[in-house]
Amino acid sequence: MPSANTASASPFLLRKDDVECLAHSEGFSILREHLAEHYNFDLCDEHTPAYLEDRSRWLMIRDVLHALLVPVVELFDKALSLAALATNATKSEDLEYAFTGQARSAFLWLQCFLSSEKEREWCYTRGCPACVIDHSLDSEFCVRLLYTACLLSDVHYPFTIDGPTLPSFMFFLDSLERALARDALYGPDFFEMTQPKAVATRNGIEELIHQCIELDVVISQASSPSDPSSPQSSVPGSPSLAPLGATPSSGLKVKRSKIARRQLKLQVEEEQWMDEMLKRCWDQLQPAQQGQVSTPTQSLDAVLKEGPTVSVTELRPSG
Repeated sequence: MPSANTASASPFLLRKDDVECLAHSEGFSILREHLAEHYNFDLCDEHTPAYLEDRSRWLMIRDVLHALLVPVVELFDKALSLAALATNATKSEDLEYAFTGQARSAFLWLQCFLSSEKEREWCYTRGCPACVIDHSLDSEFCVRLLYTACLLSDVHYPFTIDGPTLPSFMFFLDSLERALARDALYGPDFFEMTQPKAVATRNGIEELIHQCIELDVVISQASSPSDPSSPQSSVPGSPSLAPLGATPSSGLKVKRSKIARRQLKLQVEEEQWMDEMLKRCWDQLQPAQQGQVSTPTQSLDAVLKEGPTVSVTELRPSG
């Protein structure tokens, strides 16, 4: 791999050690064989003249992106199907209620991003490899997902299946940082600015994985009761999991136990927030003098939204 970037080179450069590490990875080699058999190697008309001689380099980066991004999409699709079963939701915006906390935030972010067919195509690295790679720097959201995927590749989960696995792609963060630094739109500081968002998204996706595992167990137990004749073997889905204004009357019956505990935690958080807001309003409505009782005349919006304060100092004439 060259040490310098040129106009006809990929924005992502891999070090020699990284390429050798990938070459010795059984899992990555199997993936590359699969992509070589089922994916298109052809470059588009726009890229072919300039990049034909470097096609193998572009294909290597394309395969790395595939290994990073596809697992995230498949995880989201799994979470999507579990959420649909758990909530009986008829609207996509109600699916988030299957999750809580950081997992819900990560689910919403992925839902917004992957609702675009263009972004899904990019995550599956379909089409011209050079176009796929160029799209990686197309927006802040693409950069953030790519950064997050690198962080997730370094996490080992106890439920990982046996067999060949992909290596950690943490080394690709160096390539991403260099690509952003050379890009006129982002500059050298953007990588560091993106880090907190990527870490938060990584944490949320990890929590989403664990909540999906728990949810899958609950749904499996509800759909396969040990004693079908027992009245306790199937319990109606929790109303808190249903779409707003709707009552779960049909579909999969979800046991209350674990689901209810997660929803109760969310309700407690909302109640604590309401208590805090009411306390703040009450404190601001109290008169300055103790013991004085007055009738509040300000609206709640006026109390919560502080207006600008102007300080005027009177100047005394000299002499």
